[in-house]
Amino acid sequence: MIEIFPNSLISFFIALITKIYLLSKRKYRDIKISLYYHPYKSHIPTTYFIIKSMFLSANQLNLYLQDIRAHSELANIIIIGSHINYEELFRNHYRVFGVIDTTENKSLKFIRNQIHFYLDSLYGSKNV
Repeated sequence: MIEIFPNSLISFFIALITKIYLLSKRKYRDIKISLYYHPYKSHIPTTYFIIKSMFLSANQLNLYLQDIRAHSELANIIIIGSHINYEELFRNHYRVFGVIDTTENKSLKFIRNQIHFYLDSLYGSKNV
């Protein structure tokens, strides 16, 4: 399961990139993508893409991270956005799998390449 939230233009772009990636790896049927937040208690790790934008405050981000960790120790959390407070992430031991920091590079190509890098790490980089 892959969850991408909160809804925004960038979340739809990330969902499209993720779908294309999964189709190219022939894993689209195995992995469901949703554009909303619903934490799962499961033995199967869920990947969460959290979009940090001006509409998502640092406090809301921390609440999402706390809630995800309360539901799953296996969750893979990837934060995408600018001006991310790394000190807060490490101080609270959120165990974030990755951060795509768009503070200096906001290009869609950069974001796509970073998403592919993390998806390769999670779902295998074998070429079909």
